[in-house]
Amino acid sequence: MIWTYCEEWNPLLETPMEPLTPEQARARHASGEQYTAVASPKEGAAPEVRVEMQLEDGYVVVVFMDEYGRDAIVYEFTLIDGSLFLESASVYGYGSSQERGGYADAESVETYEFTTEGVVQRMVEEGGEGTTESRYGIDVSKNWEPVPEFGEYASLIRRDR
Repeated sequence: MIWTYCEEWNPLLETPMEPLTPEQARARHASGEQYTAVASPKEGAAPEVRVEMQLEDGYVVVVFMDEYGRDAIVYEFTLIDGSLFLESASVYGYGSSQERGGYADAESVETYEFTTEGVVQRMVEEGGEGTTESRYGIDVSKNWEPVPEFGEYASLIRRDR
């Protein structure tokens, strides 16, 4: 993976806003300030994943993008007692749409919200309709991640969870 850094990602333009050098991003990581790390599989290729870090506010978001630059899968982590906990996972469906990036509206969204006590709530929105169901007593031990060192995002960007 080839990583580039910025303050944040612009989904409409599909480009970094306020690019950062690796040194600037490393300093932000150390201080907990917001920055985004964007990964492409090779030089000149479209980005596939981004990691939005803001440790001072206690969150990390991992976004997997599809071939049209749209958010396909989003993992949201919360900082709890020095570790990251996967608090929600969302999968976006666009049907046969080929709209680009932030201009596309998802046809369906399936979201799972997790608590540290083992409660999982599943919400499905499709065609303006929504359903919700909850499960209790779920083992959420795999939802915990260590806070990564700067540039060491491999554990966070595991797609299969």
